[in-house]
Amino acid sequence: MAKVTGVSNESPLFGKIFVDDEVTRLNGREFVDLIDYAYADSFEEGTITVIREGKPSEIAFQKDYPEQTLGLEFDSSVEITPVECCNNCIFCFVKQLPEGLRNTLYVKDDDYRLSFISGSYITCTNLKEKDVQRILDYKLSPLYISVHATDEEVRKYMLGIKRAPAQMPMLKRFIDAGIVLNAQIVLVPGVNDGAILKKSLDDLLELGVNTVAIVPVGLTEHRQGLQKLRRQTKEEAREAIAIAEEYYQKKPYFCFCADEMYQVAEMDVPDGSYYGSYDQIENGVGLIAKFNEEVDYALSKKTHFVHRHSVAVLTGVSAESVIKAAAKKVMQAYPKVTIHVYAVENDFFGRTVTVTGLVTATDILKKFSSIGLTEDYVAIPSVMLKEFGDVFLDDTDVCSLEKKLGKKIVVTPSTGEGFVHAVLRGDKK
Repeated sequence: MAKVTGVSNESPLFGKIFVDDEVTRLNGREFVDLIDYAYADSFEEGTITVIREGKPSEIAFQKDYPEQTLGLEFDSSVEITPVECCNNCIFCFVKQLPEGLRNTLYVKDDDYRLSFISGSYITCTNLKEKDVQRILDYKLSPLYISVHATDEEVRKYMLGIKRAPAQMPMLKRFIDAGIVLNAQIVLVPGVNDGAILKKSLDDLLELGVNTVAIVPVGLTEHRQGLQKLRRQTKEEAREAIAIAEEYYQKKPYFCFCADEMYQVAEMDVPDGSYYGSYDQIENGVGLIAKFNEEVDYALSKKTHFVHRHSVAVLTGVSAESVIKAAAKKVMQAYPKVTIHVYAVENDFFGRTVTVTGLVTATDILKKFSSIGLTEDYVAIPSVMLKEFGDVFLDDTDVCSLEKKLGKKIVVTPSTGEGFVHAVLRGDKK
């Protein structure tokens, strides 16, 4: 149940439902959260049950055209509060975080609703039968599933649990209902690689999973008291890529290794055509290929007029070669622009962490406190900051960093086109 806080004048319910009405049911279903509302909003006609002045009333609606929305706004009671993860994964990144970060970073979620809405990965260990049935009834698709291993004993070991409902039968129920599943396998050397990895891919291919991403385990230097794990060696990364390629040949666009695996293996990533519709891009699969495509497209338009200037581009260690190659293309197309690319080493989380999204203001200041920056302005990608915000992981905001660096900072979308615009035009539209 939720209280109505607004009704659009374009809503088919305008004049029928009012602010402060309490909605209890949507098309006969109990109103639990915004998933229920989104599902009801997909129908062209139906009923909404409200309580007004203490009395229940069922109100019918019929849309004037299919794209029309119900146009209701509600109080916070039906907002989605993430279900907390109950696992104790041997590679859990949250447990490897240092103290003093934003509180939200220490929240471990394992929520099927967020998997559907934002593509976050779930293990299915927290799903109750009513949750499974809700997924089936609402056809929440696609979903993103952390499999890690289809061998149940290996999977339970990796999740750090003794009991868990068997995952594969549950995934089969989803697939049989027409729900698209994208899976991930976090690869831990000596645990779920080699023969275990091949078994997992065999099982997932036979089951009909849409795509599988093989991701190298992420380890920080803050693992005191945790199980001893290690990163892949170059040879192990190459073996994982070879296995992924074997299954890609069996079914194109089925199995991919994350870009980071290629960097560990010291191999070039495939070009954009390899990744199909980029179903696993949020998992770091195909990011480099897509970025390169976008850079080439942006430069092909040749629509920018630029004055002579210089720009410092900050990035993580693993992306340095990619950004330098893109910068070289830009400078060849626009000789008036000078681009210096700086890879920021990560001492905040540890030097084993090389991705751009985990670079902090602390590391940036440490790098440039001694050498300084002589360029006209600084460009940083938005992945370094909180989503929809301007705060780094260490709780420093962009404005504070600007003052300490003494340089204007331009935040750019983490796309090839965003990069080109940032280095050519800065913050100019």
